[in-house]
Amino acid sequence: MEIHQAWTRFMPAVIEHCRRPSHHSNPIAVPTCPFCAKPLETIRQREGLFYLCSSCGGRAVTIPQLRRVAGDRFAAKLLRLIQLARRPSKWPCPFCSGRMVVCNLAEPLMELDGCRPCNAVWFDAPTYETMPEGSAETTNSLPSLATEVFAEIRLKEMKDREAREKAERKKVRKKRGLRDL
Repeated sequence: MEIHQAWTRFMPAVIEHCRRPSHHSNPIAVPTCPFCAKPLETIRQREGLFYLCSSCGGRAVTIPQLRRVAGDRFAAKLLRLIQLARRPSKWPCPFCSGRMVVCNLAEPLMELDGCRPCNAVWFDAPTYETMPEGSAETTNSLPSLATEVFAEIRLKEMKDREAREKAERKKVRKKRGLRDL
């Protein structure tokens, strides 16, 4: 719940900041690949949008999109790393063409380029494939995860109880068999 509250407080300020004309030193209409300088293709998927370079396979993904794909924890950790990063990237942001910063993640081991003002991350093709899938971490799926865990616990309890009852019945039969002799 804390992560969700932080997102709802933080995102309006970011959106307002990006709307200001002074934010973009060189505003561009279409996102552009930082490597190939070719326009990125907008891809719609169930979780939202991402921007794909058809030449190199790289992807520009926003933090809110990452949140839906990889989960709250991963997205929050990456956002924090982007905000704290000090090493400038040699690549421009696909959205605002400003310099991105380099972020190093330890778990999973990744080096990514991110844009602070745009809250965007650039993934080269192989790096995107190593991104964790964390849908169980999102706040929307926590109730279903809790239900699943609870069901697994109940199932184990039922199996244990059945095993004890079966052992008791076997004991009783064995005692009855001894008495009949």
